[in-house]
Amino acid sequence: MQKQVSLLYNLIGDNMKEIYLIRHSAPFVDILNYKDFENTVLWDEFNKNMILSVEGEENAKKLCDVPCLKSLDAVYASNSARAIGTAKYISEANNIPLMLDDRINERSFGVNYIKELPEDYSVRSFNDKDFKMENGESLNELDSRFNLFIDDILNSDYDNVALVIHGIILLSFLQNSCDFNADGKKFLIKYNGNIILDGNPKNPDIYKVEFDNKKVINISNIEIN
Repeated sequence: MQKQVSLLYNLIGDNMKEIYLIRHSAPFVDILNYKDFENTVLWDEFNKNMILSVEGEENAKKLCDVPCLKSLDAVYASNSARAIGTAKYISEANNIPLMLDDRINERSFGVNYIKELPEDYSVRSFNDKDFKMENGESLNELDSRFNLFIDDILNSDYDNVALVIHGIILLSFLQNSCDFNADGKKFLIKYNGNIILDGNPKNPDIYKVEFDNKKVINISNIEIN
């Protein structure tokens, strides 16, 4: 009987995976040339190239002290400077190379200037996940590429993986998996009755997603000291 229990445990354990969704640390935005960025800066270029602030660098370093991020099999980041700048500390702490993947990049807004977005852009996006600007990306399209990436991770040999991503892709994933409420300014998100976000994601912020047989069985917010 003990051998059967042990075998069952091993079979269950083989199907368990943990993916840590990490919102990047805070960017540096106090640049005089960009004070009027809504009118003068091409948004995609500005958005991709924002580096971490001094405080953002310090908070990114703190991720190395989070116990669950100390024994990872892989670390991925989007192609943005602030995501790479955050992920580099986790990657080096685990002595593994950082990997980039376009499927976890920031949402494409489809505008040259941020002022071109409607004021209710965020609210409309979460209420209608097919909504997008003419040359942009809907949240359903964002989910599609992100889910393809997650499927690849679940089919890999990796059991513990960290992804450094962006707030929109994180929130869209949580919307699909949780009890999700948003009023345009803040979010109230619960999983199995437990509050995992009341407000807005922090920079950085960690969400642990546990899978069994490729299905989500738990989501929790991990505290950063």
